[in-house]
Amino acid sequence: MYLKNILFLLVLIFIQFSNSQIPKEGVVYERNDDKSIDFRYTKSTLGSIYVILKFRNLDNASSDVVKQTISGYGGSLVTLQPSNPSEGISFSYSYRIVPGDVDAKPDFDFKYILPFKKNKDIKVRNLNYLGKRFGNTEPKNWRSFQFLTQPNDTVCAIRKGLVISITNGINTDKSKTNEYGYRNKANSITIEHEDGTIAKYEVLKKDSFMVALGDTVYPSAPLAIAGSYDKAENSQLRLSIYFLDKLVKDLDFDEKSKERLGNQTHLYAFVDPLFYVNENEALKLEPNKTYSAVCGVTIIEQEMSKREKKRWKKNRELVKK
Repeated sequence: MYLKNILFLLVLIFIQFSNSQIPKEGVVYERNDDKSIDFRYTKSTLGSIYVILKFRNLDNASSDVVKQTISGYGGSLVTLQPSNPSEGISFSYSYRIVPGDVDAKPDFDFKYILPFKKNKDIKVRNLNYLGKRFGNTEPKNWRSFQFLTQPNDTVCAIRKGLVISITNGINTDKSKTNEYGYRNKANSITIEHEDGTIAKYEVLKKDSFMVALGDTVYPSAPLAIAGSYDKAENSQLRLSIYFLDKLVKDLDFDEKSKERLGNQTHLYAFVDPLFYVNENEALKLEPNKTYSAVCGVTIIEQEMSKREKKRWKKNRELVKK
């Protein structure tokens, strides 16, 4: 993953409202008959986010900074109780959100599959963290892969997960000719896994997506077609697996907003995963080596519930017929 993509991950959405403004998506509140006020966060997409809510000009109530992980389509943040029950509460507030689950417990021993169809041979490279050019250190456990594909290769899911973000509509720039060169924009799919890790698949062909926002996908499920920043022969996929670092719980985001490229605090830590390759070997990928994708029924079913396994088996039997 390259610098501007990392910066995109670190972008914090900052919105400030007075008590007369209620956003359609974000922090919303409701005044109760007892003059208390319930605050909650609502969103139109699934996946986990970390919300930091701060009150200003708070009168007739008290509250610390609220920090809460919200999953699904929303959740409760805090209820303000009036200090004087006969009077109402006045306030203004601001909030920031960071994608991810800060309480995630990543399974570092989990074995992923390569993001391609079974028996596909694929060469892999390690991507450098370009922030180092500006004097910044690498994110914790930095690892990001570049798979050198053939034009129109299908990109597949490496693990069961929930599609939480899709970027589409970016055209290939055929005027660029640098082999596997750096660009700042790419079509992508982001998938959140059960253990809180997040996989980002980048450099996908425009309008080739085979999944939609909110879909649950399983290992080997087709996601999209591999794309290119420029020439078709430079077809590739870029893949990173990361999670929200617990350091955000103690981070002063007002101070973070003053950081520059050379001293940015990284909010995400990365995973250097094990992959099933070749003859069901489980190993960490080495740069400039070629591996064969492996994906058997046992691997596909490893995170399925009993109901999902039953449905999966039924679908397989229908396909055979």
